[in-house]
Amino acid sequence: MAQTGFEISVASDDRFRGQTVSGDRPIGTATLAYDDVRGLYAGISATVVATRDSGVRPHRSVQYVGYARRLSGALTFDIGITNRVYSRFFTGDYARRLTEAYVGLIGRRVQSHLYLTPDYDGRGGEAAYVDVNATLVEHGPWSLAGHGGPWRAMAGHGGVLTQPRDPGKPRFIELDWRLGVARRFDRLAITVQWAGNGPNHDSGRWQSGLILGARRSF
Repeated sequence: MAQTGFEISVASDDRFRGQTVSGDRPIGTATLAYDDVRGLYAGISATVVATRDSGVRPHRSVQYVGYARRLSGALTFDIGITNRVYSRFFTGDYARRLTEAYVGLIGRRVQSHLYLTPDYDGRGGEAAYVDVNATLVEHGPWSLAGHGGPWRAMAGHGGVLTQPRDPGKPRFIELDWRLGVARRFDRLAITVQWAGNGPNHDSGRWQSGLILGARRSF
């Protein structure tokens, strides 16, 4: 059946591919998504950030549209386009507007995608990104004090990004990761994640940090 979903979430930091894009400041996000019975899907989100000096301000918006088709009982083909637009409070190294096309395969516990963009750095630099997400540990239904449902899930993520190439230099490769634990209470989930990336294109340094978060679906 076709369905529309709504979710709100908060987090202690906003990281994209391991890199903080909110200056290590907390954020809040509202997301609206639609899934059609024929496989089409689309969504839009709006995020605010608690800045150090200007209070709560608009941070980013993400829009996406795609198509998913089941190939077998456990495997789904996925293709689409995503567009990210950031405000002046963005602290990342890439373009404030990032449009990417993606294609991938989704399984029950592992999903992988290839993302391609013609302008990753805001100066016409092409880039490719390979993304792998996996559910490493998941407990079945668990009941305590009259509550039942999935108890705890640990998820892992890893990615490889080929950065835009500077004239006279080889193409740069950057890695990122995320390891997280989630505790669900019906439609509410509390999360703790460790995320990072590196080496940085300019400094060669690696960075990482913990992200505390919560999300509620409706």
